[in-house]
Amino acid sequence: MTRSTFSGFTIAQLAMASSQRALDVTGQNIANINTKGYTRQRVDLVSLNLRGASPYSTNPGSKIGYGVEIAGISQIRDPFLDVQYRNQIAKVGTADGHQATLDELADIFDETDTDALKKALSDLSSSLDKLSSNAGNSEFDSIVRSRCQVLLNYIHQKAADLSSVREGTLEGLEKTDIPTVNGLLSDIGELNDTIWKSQVLGNPSLELLDQRNNKLDELASYLPISVTYKEVELGTGNKFNYPVVTFNGSDGMTFPLTGGEHGENFASLSMDRNVDHKGKPDGTVSIHLIPASDLPAYADTSELKTDITNYLKEGSLQGTVDMLNKSGELDSPATDYRGIGYYEKAFDSFVQSFANTLNDLNGHMHTYTGTNGMPTTGNAKELTSTGAELAEFSIGFSKTSGNFLENETITVNGTTLTFGDGTKGTIKIGSTLQESMVNLADKLSKDPATKTLDVAGTPQSGTWSYDGSSKKMTWKSTNPVPSGTEIKSDSIKMSSFQYKAYAGNVRNFDLFQTTDGSKDFSASNIKIADDWMNNSIHIVSSHDEDAGSTANDNIIKMLKSLTEEREFKYKYTYMDNSGVEQTKEISYYKGSYSQCYSNLENTQGIDSKANKAILINHISVLNQTADSKDSVSGVSLDEEGIDLMHYQRSYTAAARLMTTLDEALDVLINKTGIVGR
Repeated sequence: MTRSTFSGFTIAQLAMASSQRALDVTGQNIANINTKGYTRQRVDLVSLNLRGASPYSTNPGSKIGYGVEIAGISQIRDPFLDVQYRNQIAKVGTADGHQATLDELADIFDETDTDALKKALSDLSSSLDKLSSNAGNSEFDSIVRSRCQVLLNYIHQKAADLSSVREGTLEGLEKTDIPTVNGLLSDIGELNDTIWKSQVLGNPSLELLDQRNNKLDELASYLPISVTYKEVELGTGNKFNYPVVTFNGSDGMTFPLTGGEHGENFASLSMDRNVDHKGKPDGTVSIHLIPASDLPAYADTSELKTDITNYLKEGSLQGTVDMLNKSGELDSPATDYRGIGYYEKAFDSFVQSFANTLNDLNGHMHTYTGTNGMPTTGNAKELTSTGAELAEFSIGFSKTSGNFLENETITVNGTTLTFGDGTKGTIKIGSTLQESMVNLADKLSKDPATKTLDVAGTPQSGTWSYDGSSKKMTWKSTNPVPSGTEIKSDSIKMSSFQYKAYAGNVRNFDLFQTTDGSKDFSASNIKIADDWMNNSIHIVSSHDEDAGSTANDNIIKMLKSLTEEREFKYKYTYMDNSGVEQTKEISYYKGSYSQCYSNLENTQGIDSKANKAILINHISVLNQTADSKDSVSGVSLDEEGIDLMHYQRSYTAAARLMTTLDEALDVLINKTGIVGR
């Protein structure tokens, strides 16, 4: 077998070149030892053999290769560890999303080292106890009201803090998380395009691959993704692998996050704030995804928009959505996590029970009289008629105050008249007592039964009028009194004049009311009733009308209500299949008010502690996986130092090979055939 004389020099030259390139790559690794996300590189070497076996070769003929060839420069990565890392970082993202909000809730409900709502409840009980010993004392009533105001101040502060936590979480999701995910998807699409163009030109783009892997790892912390690689053969015969990124939802649902010829197209996310059946924002959200497609970038893909809220299963997006959308056992049906809604609903139910209990005990059973100091009869004007004088009868209202209320009645001469809006025969209630009295006089003058009075034994018709300056209602006969008739103060009579209050009009003795006029109390809308604030009403000591001034049985009931066991229920409304609003209740705790709040406080602490343990465990596993990745893909100074020595020696050996070949040729050319000369 013949062989080119100078082929050995080619082998030596290729060996020196490969060693030189290996030294360059080793230097690149050392230079990037502190670069985040850098993947260790290596030179891929293959043995060079330019032709196959010869059919004419016979023993002892033999063949050898033609040296070493640099096949390329690649990264040292373990795809399995990449999958493990991304799966684990999604779990960390979920727990971290939960913990961020739970830490904020702890600042609201944790009263371990502060005096707040529970102390205010205790102070209220103490003030009621003192009032029970001083029933009817306005000073002690004011003290109870002050204690209630302190309690309400704490309630309002916690309600505002809860609202702030929810709004902050909403804004963080809307203005930070969603844009960040969209930015990562856009960056991955652009990197796919850049890497493809670069590799078409023969550049391996290893640094760009590192950037893309970093983006994929970061994206995995927000969404559960899988990354597979699709191979595309270029026109030059080279092959290009680009990542196909997929969102892996629950129930086996998957959506592509990259698409196009080489992964240049990308998906996008958006967020909507939800409203309840009444059209009001309810604090929950919906996450929508427009999947990536193979359509051109300019194509309208809005019709592909899909609600993926219920398909989120891991990642910080799911953690945040859980906190916004889920209320655990206070959802119907119950959900698997207690988010902000649980604490809002439980706290509102606590407040609603407190307000309704004390309002009910104070009662709605005191009839409110529209007018006070109403007369029952009148007097005639005394005279001896000459045949020209009219008979007069007046009823005085100088001691009357207030004004009439709807459905109250007045009976004159056996005829009962009702006050109202002036329709259906009622007497119109004026804006002042004087206007109402004028309307009453007009009504009395029109009814035959009420405009006829007995004048000295003879029925006489007449008209009524009201004089606001003298505050008198006066009846005057239509015809003069016959001559010689003597009229005394009691000569003109009517069968009756009686005012009666309406039992349905009651003075509101509610101690609490809502700021928005709604029927349902909440932590944000409860306030001290206006009538209690201006001392128009007070705490009712006893509902027994025959009880003495020191009776305190109702105050004792109030005091007992604060410490006795009760069932706390969350009441909610919804629309049934027929479009009719329905109301249901969910019972969630039995105990006193203080115990109920402590339970809410403890629940938050347990939730936070349990989630923190899960987070620590996930982080520990993630760190182990990251260490395994670094052991494969990271740069080690020890290994690179060994490689420096290894490639330097191989370079020296290749140079020595070339020197040896040169010496052999010198012998062949200059010293062969000269022996014996």
